[in-house]
Amino acid sequence: MAHTFFFATSLFAVLASVVLATNTSCFPGDATVQMYNGDLKLMRDLKVGDKVAVSKNVFSDVYAFGHKDADVISEFIQVHTASDMIELSEGHFIPVDAKGKLVYKRAKDLQVGETLWGSSQITELAKVEKLGLYNPFTLSGNIMVNNVEASSHSEWFLDSLFDAIGATEYLPYAYQAVLAPLRAIYNIVSKEIYAEGYAAMDSCVNFAEFGAKYGGSIALTVGIAGVATAMLATKA
Repeated sequence: MAHTFFFATSLFAVLASVVLATNTSCFPGDATVQMYNGDLKLMRDLKVGDKVAVSKNVFSDVYAFGHKDADVISEFIQVHTASDMIELSEGHFIPVDAKGKLVYKRAKDLQVGETLWGSSQITELAKVEKLGLYNPFTLSGNIMVNNVEASSHSEWFLDSLFDAIGATEYLPYAYQAVLAPLRAIYNIVSKEIYAEGYAAMDSCVNFAEFGAKYGGSIALTVGIAGVATAMLATKA
C-alpha cells in the first residue's frame, strides 16, 4: 500500500507543482520564517514537511512550493512598519486591518498609513532587488515572514475575473479552495511518503518552464486528479 501512496502522491505532486509554477509572486531567499521549535529558518532552506509559524503562536506544515529558485534576481516591494519589515513580490497578497476587518491586498496596492494585520502601520514602501524566489504553501494558507503575517497565495489565473467583479480581496480564499485536493493528499498519506514523492518528482521535472505554458489550463485536471486519488487512498 505504501508504494501505491507513493505513486499517487508523486503523480499529484507533479500536476500540482505544474499549476503552482505559473505563479511567480514570492519572497526572497533571505526572508526568515519561525519554525515550530522556535528556531528561525531562511526561506531558501525551507522544505516540504516543515512546520512553520502562520500567525502568532499558530503553526502549519509546508506542503508545496509555487516557486523555488535560488539563482534568479527579482524585484520585491519592501514594506516597513514601526516594528517590522517584509519583502514580497508586487502580486503577492498580504492582509491589512481595515477597521478591524481582515482584508487581503496585493503588495503593489498597499499604501503608507495602512495597518498590516497583526502588526502596525506602514511607514514606508520601497522597491528592491533581491536574490531568490520562493513561494511556500502551507496547509492553513498563510505564513509569517519576517514576523509579519502574509498569505501563501498571490496572483494567478482567477485574478482578472475577481478584479472585474470587485472581489479581489477574496482571491486568496479562492486559491486555497482550488488547492484543497493536494492538501487532502498530504493529510491522507504520511508526511514522509508525501515529501519523498514530491522531492523525487521535483528533481525530474522543470515545473517552472512547463507550468508557464500549460499550468492555468490544467487547474481543473489537478483538482479532479486530487479528488480521485484521495478516494482511492481511503479505500486502499
